[in-house]
Amino acid sequence: MLLILLFTTVLAILIIHQWIKRRNLPNGPTPIPIIGNLHQLFYLYWKHGGAVSAYRQLEQTYGKVFTVWIGPLPTVYISDYDLAHETHIKKSNIFGARFAVGALNYIREGRGIVASNGEFWQEHRRFALTTLRNFGLGRNLMEEKIMEEYRYRFAQTGNGNNNKSSIETNSSMFFDLLIGSIINQLLISERFEQGDPEFEKLKESLSIGLEKFGVLDIFLPDWIMNAWWMKWRMDDILGPFSWIHRLSQRNVQRRMEQIESGEHVIDGDGTDFMDTYINKIEKDKREGVDSTFTLETLAIDMYDLWIAGQETTSTTLSWACACLLNHPEVVKIAREELVHLTGGHRSISLTDKTSTPYLNAVINEVQRIASILNVNIFRQTSEDTTVNGQPIAAGTALTTHLSLIHTDENLFQNHTEFRPERFLENNNLEKKLIPFGIGKRACLGESLARAELYLVTGNMILDYDLQPIGEVPQIKTTSPCGIMKRPPVYSLRFVPVHHA
Repeated sequence: MLLILLFTTVLAILIIHQWIKRRNLPNGPTPIPIIGNLHQLFYLYWKHGGAVSAYRQLEQTYGKVFTVWIGPLPTVYISDYDLAHETHIKKSNIFGARFAVGALNYIREGRGIVASNGEFWQEHRRFALTTLRNFGLGRNLMEEKIMEEYRYRFAQTGNGNNNKSSIETNSSMFFDLLIGSIINQLLISERFEQGDPEFEKLKESLSIGLEKFGVLDIFLPDWIMNAWWMKWRMDDILGPFSWIHRLSQRNVQRRMEQIESGEHVIDGDGTDFMDTYINKIEKDKREGVDSTFTLETLAIDMYDLWIAGQETTSTTLSWACACLLNHPEVVKIAREELVHLTGGHRSISLTDKTSTPYLNAVINEVQRIASILNVNIFRQTSEDTTVNGQPIAAGTALTTHLSLIHTDENLFQNHTEFRPERFLENNNLEKKLIPFGIGKRACLGESLARAELYLVTGNMILDYDLQPIGEVPQIKTTSPCGIMKRPPVYSLRFVPVHHA
């Protein structure tokens, strides 16, 4: 009898506590104490085949701002561009903090560029932006580096035949090597080579981690993550990320050993991100500054930059080829535009961007279709506020659901169709496309990624016909329930185009 009374009392307290919290949150399905809306969310995942479709059902029922309880934690979703602009740009001081718990804070522990907040985040983000900009981000030097890797990768994959013969390759591995080498050159002045066991292990680790990484893993508190009965799960999804972090630490250690032995000399500002960071550490030491720049934070910052700079762009390019293989008519129109501009005698340059409206539309449509996050990284409100007339309490986890915006029928009619023309028919549509996020926590590598997408996609269409090896890949993700929307697995053939 006493146990029943105790259970009833605890349940009543939980229900009342949840009811009070719901009064300061947007509408959403009624949660159950402890498990929240997980039972409804899992059912919607199963019924509709994935995360985006599940959240779409909730949006249709509760509106463009709605609450879903992940266990005892309320999370708020915005699925309207105008509301995202109002909150993340006009009120960025309220909506600018990162909600960093669970797997997102694993390894980082409040450090790095992705999961940190406050002065630490501002200082490290500013340093990363300045350093990357000094190494050519947004300037001609960056274009030269991208095109050097583009030509090198096609030449290497084609066995050094100077692009005269067809090239057969796995799409993901090809673009992983290409984009991975670009970001790695910026970070540590090294490119990856085909067959490199370290790179293959790196990619395998990242792919496994991202495919198994689920929504719940974002919100797990530390005590659950570290519990013995969760070890199997943590090893499964976070073990691969630990390996990547250890690789980053080894790169730092190796560079320091090379500096101490005289094998590596930092000349001036250095030749890569690591050199510049080490200079910053030494400068702060000389000046007696109580600095957050250390060799350990260097490893974590590089870990963040590599994951963000590698996976997002290579995944988008793999989606791009899947789309183009399904729509050869798009390749034909885009190539005609590019040949008319260049005469077929030179490569596409970033300076050509204003003269290639159709190519720009193709890239926009690829990014919309890819929309590579099924569920976005969360932010946290710094004070009580309202969105669309609905209250949101301070400390609430909140995100703009990019995939819902990119598949909004009111914006992108027949959103499942790959149709670049939509961006030519409506010039205002491009600003509603926000693949890099919105506001001050948007991706810091956006300008690099945009340059990579434009130069690689444009020159690939100009230089090669794309042919599937086997069946044409479906424009369908292999991970509808994961955090990241992985592209189909396929191989393709690049056939050189000879212009008259």
